[in-house]
Parts: sequence; C-alpha cells; structure tokens
Amino acid sequence: MKVNINKQNMFVVSGALIGTLAGATSLLARHVHQEIQRRGYPTWHECRCDFKTQDTIFQVWHSRHEQRGETIIAQEWGTYLVNPPTWLRALLHHSTQVLAVLNPLGHYIERVTLSPQQSYQFAAILQASATNEDLPEPTFKDDLYVIWRREVLHFPRYLFDAYLRRLYPVNVSSERLTQEEGLPALWDPSSNLPLPNEGTLLETPVGTRIDCIGWAPAQISYCTARSSQN
Repeated sequence: MKVNINKQNMFVVSGALIGTLAGATSLLARHVHQEIQRRGYPTWHECRCDFKTQDTIFQVWHSRHEQRGETIIAQEWGTYLVNPPTWLRALLHHSTQVLAVLNPLGHYIERVTLSPQQSYQFAAILQASATNEDLPEPTFKDDLYVIWRREVLHFPRYLFDAYLRRLYPVNVSSERLTQEEGLPALWDPSSNLPLPNEGTLLETPVGTRIDCIGWAPAQISYCTARSSQN
C-alpha cells in the first residue's frame, strides 16, 4: 500500500514538473516571438542574410577585434557550410534571431558612415590612444586629406580557417577628395571602434542597430537588423 502511495506521489510530482516546464517553455517562446516582432527583425522572406543568399556560408564561432596603431584589425575563425539545404538555412535564420533575443550581454553594432570630414579626427584619436599622447588639433593639411579604406588580408580557404580584415586611414589629395564618398561601416559601441566587416549589412540605413548573436562583435547577421527602434 505504501509503495502505491509513493508511486502516486512520484506521478503527481512528475506531472507537476512537466506541466511547469511546458508552461515556462510556452511563456519563453511567446516572449521571444513578441520581442522579435517588437524589434522589427526581417522575416525569412524579407531577409537578405548569407543563410538565404549565399551558396557557401562562413559561420563565425570566435573573433578578435582590436586596434593596432591607426589600423583596426578583425580576425574571425569559423567553418564553411557548403550548399546547405533550405530547411537548415531557415533554421539558422530563426535560431539567430532567438539567440539575439536571449543574449544576456545585449551587445549590438550600429551602421555608420566614416565621412571624409570626420576621418582626420578619428585617425588622430586612434593615434593619440596608441601613443598615449595628447589629442592633436583636428586640422587638415594644405594638400592632403584622410579617408578610410577596407581590405581583406587573408581569405579562409579551408574547412576551419581565419578571416582577416583591416580598416585603415590613407592620405588623398584635395582633387581626389571630391570624388570620394563616406565609407559605410559598422560601429561597435562597446570598444568604440568600427568593424572592417563587409556585406549586405552595410546597405542598411545609417543608424540601424544590429544585435549581436554571441559574445563577439563579428557574430552578427542581417537577420537581427532592427527595422524598428522601439
């Protein structure tokens, strides 16, 4: 008799735990869905992410983003996904949005433009921070101006390899300056530095917030670009 009572108690406790877990999962799923809508993340049909558009996807697992003098260096380590099926692409898209919502760090990247008018000032700030010197006056030279360039130093060639990019200032003459436009870039507020990244995220409007998926600034995707800033 006592054994039967213990079994009944176990069934009751197990049922209560399962019910609590199911309820919590349902609430969490509802919260994630509402938050995705509130942030204005693009749907699968609207999205322009690599998961949807690229035959080969470079999935970033870890990255390092640092300043070296006046140059910004980004190193990304990841793996290749070659011609994944559509269901896996859609799963990666939706999983990315869920991870961004549940990311407790709340890191994000902002779409900016490094205009020629701001480039000298920014280069001077980087130089001063690298040499521990006072910030020079933001004045232009008579015949030279500063603009920013983006360059890929190493392209990943193997299943697991590194992607190495840099963002650096160069001097141009006043004649060439009239032909130059501002450089679209992604700004990391946590390090107060831009990222040398390329891709469709640079085509988003200035001021767009892109939520990070993981712990590194390079772990971003078009899937988490906010069309609504509410």
